[in-house]
Amino acid sequence: MHIQRSEEVGVPPGLRTPPRTPPSTPPASPVMPRSATRVRRHSAGDKKIFGIDLYKNVLITNASVRSEGGEKVSGHGASSSGSGAAAKRRNSVFVKRGSVSMEPIKKIDLDDVYTVYKQLGTGRFGFIKLAEHRQSGMKIAIKFFPRPQTKQVDFIREYNYSFFLSPHQNIIDTYEGMYQSSDDSAFFFVQEFCPRASLREAVEATNQTGIGEVKTKQVFTAVMSAIEFMHDENLVHRNLKAENILIFDSNDFSKVKVTDFGLTRKENATVKYLEYTNCYMSPELCETVANEVLTVNKAIDVWALGVIFFYCLKGRFPWQKASIMCKPYWEWEQWLKRKNPTLPKKFNSFSEKGLKLLKKTLTPRVKDRWSAKEVRKCVTKEKLLKPAKAKEENYYIYIDVEPNKKASSDRSGDSNETGDGKQHRKSTVQQWISTTLAAMAEISEQVVSARDDI
Repeated sequence: MHIQRSEEVGVPPGLRTPPRTPPSTPPASPVMPRSATRVRRHSAGDKKIFGIDLYKNVLITNASVRSEGGEKVSGHGASSSGSGAAAKRRNSVFVKRGSVSMEPIKKIDLDDVYTVYKQLGTGRFGFIKLAEHRQSGMKIAIKFFPRPQTKQVDFIREYNYSFFLSPHQNIIDTYEGMYQSSDDSAFFFVQEFCPRASLREAVEATNQTGIGEVKTKQVFTAVMSAIEFMHDENLVHRNLKAENILIFDSNDFSKVKVTDFGLTRKENATVKYLEYTNCYMSPELCETVANEVLTVNKAIDVWALGVIFFYCLKGRFPWQKASIMCKPYWEWEQWLKRKNPTLPKKFNSFSEKGLKLLKKTLTPRVKDRWSAKEVRKCVTKEKLLKPAKAKEENYYIYIDVEPNKKASSDRSGDSNETGDGKQHRKSTVQQWISTTLAAMAEISEQVVSARDDI
């Protein structure tokens, strides 16, 4: 898939051309006229974004390919080897961590370019509003970062991660350009608008029943493609939650995208923990204290994926906090450590493979968590829920007794009462046997599942 980015201030990309297979080798000259600018969408297998490694302990503030005449273009194939290709190579401006020497941010009057409507959402670092581009009439989303609360380096970092990851088909499109309002009240950049809802809103609409296995597979196929791509680039999202997964078609869940890269960092980077927890956070995060230095790793995302998986299928969260002070989590951890043989009831509806996925994502042992690739394989190929149980009466065996013949109708009332009592006792025994067999089957499944860890 190819998209066209416009050089005009705040203008969303033009109409997309039909999908076509990218060339197997870079073109002879990567420099193209502005009107022919293209940016290639990447698959999860690509190892470089736009032909360069973005994350060698530096922050990219701008990236472009310039021709010898100085014309700025964007496009794939910008990376090439040999001294003769140096002038054609992408001219990236790298800013070291902590530096304040950055590319200038364009200052514009919002009212001149956009018609701003209602607020769509808010977060820890800013808020998003629906707007319409005056010239094209296209609806877009503007992400604002209030000043002076937002540091310029943090704003530029989020924009660059958002922009350079956006060519992936399951990551929200971020349009080129960093801006500042004319009254200096906020930084902002422009993204595509999602007309439907977030995954959180879609699940809440089910009244705590979940979106079902089919739709969960659709959502996770898209989300895992995006996260696996990020992990291949050694990037960790760090803020995966249902609110940051956007559903563009609420009917068939065919178009799903991941958004919000404000906390995204390179793997093994060190960050200070902020005193903030939610139900998506892993135990190692919940046990930290404010300003404690942490090392970023991919297992953080995998844990969050396990919570989202449970939330999609059950319509509610497994616990409020992954801490032993939270009883639902404590019960799960006790079962994982085989200190309690009884699986918590809320997990009973998962199949053997579905339960294994939860064990391999929601394990407190970081090194034992699956990779994003392993999660994707399990979700897409395996049955995740047990078959729906038939009605209770189907488990019992009832014997129809033929009507008594006319000769037996002369029996006394006491004799009839005795026959009814026998039939009642027989039915009770059959119910007890059926219930016992069902319980034994469930315990057996838990034992088999527990052996997978050995």
